Amino acid sequence: MSEWIGIKCDILLFLMDPGDIILVTAWMWLLPLVVQAGTIRRKREERDDISPCLTYKLNSLIHIDCTNRDLTELPDGLNTNVQVLLLSNNDFMSFPSQLEQFTQLQILDFSANHLSTPLPSYMERLHQLHTLNLSNNNYDVWMTSQTKARKLDLSKNKINNIEEGAFNQFTELRHLDLSENRIRDLPLTMFQSTKNLETLLLSRNYFSVIPKFQSHSLKSLHLSNCQISEIHQNSIGEMVSLVELFLSMNAIEAIPDNFSSNTLQELDLSYNDIDTINDNSFSSLPHLAVLDLRGNNFKEVWSTSHFASNPFLREVRVKGNRWSCEGFHLNLLLTYEFLTKDPPKVTDTGSLICYSPANVTQMSWQQAYIRTWHPNQEVIVSYTSLAVFIGVIIGVIITSCICRTLIPLSSPEPVQQTTVLNVNGPNPQPTAETVLLRVPLHEEDLPPSYDEALLMPRLNSSFHSLPDFVEEEEEDRRRYRRSRSIGDLTEQRPRTHDRRSTRRTLQINTNNNDNEF
Repeated sequence: MSEWIGIKCDILLFLMDPGDIILVTAWMWLLPLVVQAGTIRRKREERDDISPCLTYKLNSLIHIDCTNRDLTELPDGLNTNVQVLLLSNNDFMSFPSQLEQFTQLQILDFSANHLSTPLPSYMERLHQLHTLNLSNNNYDVWMTSQTKARKLDLSKNKINNIEEGAFNQFTELRHLDLSENRIRDLPLTMFQSTKNLETLLLSRNYFSVIPKFQSHSLKSLHLSNCQISEIHQNSIGEMVSLVELFLSMNAIEAIPDNFSSNTLQELDLSYNDIDTINDNSFSSLPHLAVLDLRGNNFKEVWSTSHFASNPFLREVRVKGNRWSCEGFHLNLLLTYEFLTKDPPKVTDTGSLICYSPANVTQMSWQQAYIRTWHPNQEVIVSYTSLAVFIGVIIGVIITSCICRTLIPLSSPEPVQQTTVLNVNGPNPQPTAETVLLRVPLHEEDLPPSYDEALLMPRLNSSFHSLPDFVEEEEEDRRRYRRSRSIGDLTEQRPRTHDRRSTRRTLQINTNNNDNEF
């Protein structure tokens, strides 16, 4: 169908006059523009019926949100006592004069507009302003101006030139963002008068070396992704308070000897082209605490002496390097222990692995050291517990055999003994000597038989050779006792003072087979 319409159009153009053809062609070119203008006008008419800005309160601050409204001037009727004014994604080409009335402003966002003019003079009179966002505008030159803002964002502009002393009047400035511009160099005295500046972001610019400038207050300097290929020994010597330096994603190939700073604590050199360090690389950074060397070209495992001058070093990041564990390398073990012992300096121990040679690939430095130079140690370590267990069992068996052998040898010979028996007592009292359990008895020592016992005379009195037990009773019965002889089991009789139990001792001599009574 479209082909048929195209053929008809060609026939019409062929039949039309040249003047008509020009008019038709012009109309075809203008038609899209007319449609677009009508659409824009219709959108603007629709917005005229709606309040262009939204007012709300957040964190005790009154906000007016006028973002993405195609504004070129501030709308009428806005509350001038607001603390936050958001004007991003509009069509401002200059600062509106009505802004002077917003004396309570703390945050002013002009990002993503078309601003290119210097700050107006009334900015100095906005004493409450602490954050000014001018990112993603059309600035190519930053000229001298003045404001009380503590944070200034000029990122994502086209700045390639900054007037010397442009920030001298920024007396309260603490945070300055100049990232994603086209800056190639900075004057030495650029920030000499900004006595409160602490953080400076210069990432994604066109520096080939670290820019040298003087600052007595700067603590954090960001120079990531700036195409820096060289570091000079005294690059940061004029920054006497610098604590953090970020140089990641550049083209740095080497760290100069005695790269010095008496205050630097964190150094980020990740994702560069550095392939070696030595004992002098960080020797002039006495307060270095965090070192980031991820994603470089390191292959040879470092020596611990490289960090001998850094007593405060607490964290080292090394992930993304392709370490080689080939050849005799005591550093494999020493540096591994240095980086992993308590407290560990490398939180990700999986980054300390070998990529070559093939026999130790994906092994840790410690395992590679054992595999390469102590191949038998792995076997010893793996069988240590088994060897200890077997040794304990053998020791128990040998000890048991020795004890069984020594016990018969240490048994004493039986000693002949004389036992004294108390005829009246309940049990014999053995002497200190050992008693023979089986003493041969003679015929005369045997007790009488039953017939002989019947022929023996009857005893008329109790047999006092038996044990005599006296019971302690009441005070009035102490003179009596209960006899436990056969004849006196139930009889009570007074105990005379002149008659006492006669106890005789029977001594049996097991050597002479004689009885003594």
